[in-house]
Amino acid sequence: MEADNIDCALVQEPHSYRSSLLGYPSTYRLFYDPNSDIIKAAIIVRSRHLSTFIHYKNSDYNMVTLEVIAGSTAFTLFSYYFEPSKNIDSDLHKISQVFSSKNLNRLVWIMDSNSKSELWFSSYSDARGDKLSEFISANNLLIINEDCDPTFRATQRTSYIDITVVGSDLLEDNSSWCLSENESLSDHVMIEFEFCLSTVLRDTSSAPFVICNTKKASWCLFRKFCLSRMTHIFDTFNSCTNSSCLNTVIEELSFVIYQACLYSMHIKKTSKHNVPWWSIEIGCARKRLNASRRRFQRCKNPTVRELYKNNYLEYRKDYNQILINAKSKSWKKFLLTIDAQNVWKKVYKYGVKKEFMKKLK
Repeated sequence: MEADNIDCALVQEPHSYRSSLLGYPSTYRLFYDPNSDIIKAAIIVRSRHLSTFIHYKNSDYNMVTLEVIAGSTAFTLFSYYFEPSKNIDSDLHKISQVFSSKNLNRLVWIMDSNSKSELWFSSYSDARGDKLSEFISANNLLIINEDCDPTFRATQRTSYIDITVVGSDLLEDNSSWCLSENESLSDHVMIEFEFCLSTVLRDTSSAPFVICNTKKASWCLFRKFCLSRMTHIFDTFNSCTNSSCLNTVIEELSFVIYQACLYSMHIKKTSKHNVPWWSIEIGCARKRLNASRRRFQRCKNPTVRELYKNNYLEYRKDYNQILINAKSKSWKKFLLTIDAQNVWKKVYKYGVKKEFMKKLK
């Protein structure tokens, strides 16, 4: 997601372990049903510019409903997985109950339908596809799939079963629907598309961003700090008459909570790599490599230990290749910035000056 600048991902059948999603950076927000033993649907948000609210009542092991606000624009994200062995009528009934309280004009619905229809460019329609098509049409929703290659590619067959559906208000804002060229590590191909929302996102790049250690927090100090400042905020809230006043209250409340965290909690120090080619994906790959090495080193069973060793060597080989590719890409990008006017300036800045500063230290 970091490399492709993806703000949000709606996934079906994600890799999970013990009712949780693993392998994602701590800065990503993961939304799924925490009460389910298995996870068949999830929504992953990378962008900090998106305000989110999950409806747990409208979420299940195969369904996630997420309200998103971008600037002054609000819309609903809906990720759903249709079980191929389950009667589709029960799924559609469950979805109808969710849609009854939603503004479907601003809906983005991503699904693994496990059904076929000519509407999403399958060569034929089956009974499941006909029922799903009628349901989409009855709710005035629009399919934005384009005639590309199959979205499901197994060793023995391919099919068109992954569908992207939007409400009428978002149709004109959609662009660039396509199948990703990146490997998804599954039988399904990743689908990418963009929304050019007619709004300006609030710039939060300069906003303070810290990670607090809540396990070592002094909650008594936190409550004391908040209570001493809440009276004024509640008085302002009770006298609100317009949205501008409400936004002011929200900003004041957010600032109080932020200050209370700094007052009562330890701040986690985040290490920052000084190399220009480092990314979150490389950090995740390094964590997976370290985990596989620890698993191999701690295993006592000789047979299983050999399997873990082979897995670790494969991870290390892949990780080294990722580093080589990242360094090469960064070097090529650096060379593009050099021309006849600044060639010696670059040499001085990154070579002579850097070594000189080291000697001074």
